[in-house]
Amino acid sequence: MTMKPRIKLACMTWIYNKYPFERALEGIARAGYRYVSFGLPHEGKRAFDDGAQGEAERIADLLDRNGLRPVTLVSTDVLAPTQPIELARRRMDFARTIGVEELLSLGTTSYKRFPDEPLTDDEMKPINEAFAAKFRQIGEEAGKRGLMVTIKPHTGNTAAANVIADTLRTIGSPYVKASYDPGNVRFYEGIEPVSDFHVIAEQTISFIAKDHRGDRAESNFPIPGEGDINFPAMFGMLHASGFTGPVVVERLDGENGAYGVNIEAAELDRQITKAHANLVRMLEDAGFEV
Repeated sequence: MTMKPRIKLACMTWIYNKYPFERALEGIARAGYRYVSFGLPHEGKRAFDDGAQGEAERIADLLDRNGLRPVTLVSTDVLAPTQPIELARRRMDFARTIGVEELLSLGTTSYKRFPDEPLTDDEMKPINEAFAAKFRQIGEEAGKRGLMVTIKPHTGNTAAANVIADTLRTIGSPYVKASYDPGNVRFYEGIEPVSDFHVIAEQTISFIAKDHRGDRAESNFPIPGEGDINFPAMFGMLHASGFTGPVVVERLDGENGAYGVNIEAAELDRQITKAHANLVRMLEDAGFEV
């Protein structure tokens, strides 16, 4: 009998950014998730201090008490070209200690003001070159520690699949791969992800299950499976590519939800529970074991 590839279905704590980090972990665990992604602020302050003595043990204990294992650690803040490499090394050591295997980052930003004031190609060239140079270093450091680093769609040098593929070729590190976010591709670029994803599927090691509804630049991110993105087809592509990485719920606040700012914690609990049910069904239909 052929074994089904196993998927780690995770939820990002950023959904609860209005609330304490601890409340986010509790809600995610109660909703049925066993895996979590984090790294962004809660209540306007950092969820952790990776330079503080005993901090890794504190975070590991919090995760353990909630029955959660970390899959990705959002680390754009320390991996950016403007930041010293020492901060990236410290974050990687912290990640290893708490059991994270993937550091997730945005790429460059190609707008003075989104959606109508883009930077020119001449303005973007040195920005993208600096990014690639820094991420060659980051890839080298990640490789020494048995870690992977991913970049995900967010305009600039990660705008869509072909752009990410070019960026990864320029970086040229086996330890820097793609994390695909169909909601961002549709929102920022106006591209249907189902016709875009095949270009980068084989280099994708994590997938952000963000749905989107409406036109380009329309801020409407419904519960996964209830918007305009064809997740069943994309999960079929993931299955065909041999994907075994995490699938992460990042955003589901609907129309003008502002990442949960106007949503009570109990309602966020309900939404991520529904997202879990929808994604389990679609992933299992695609041939995965969740």
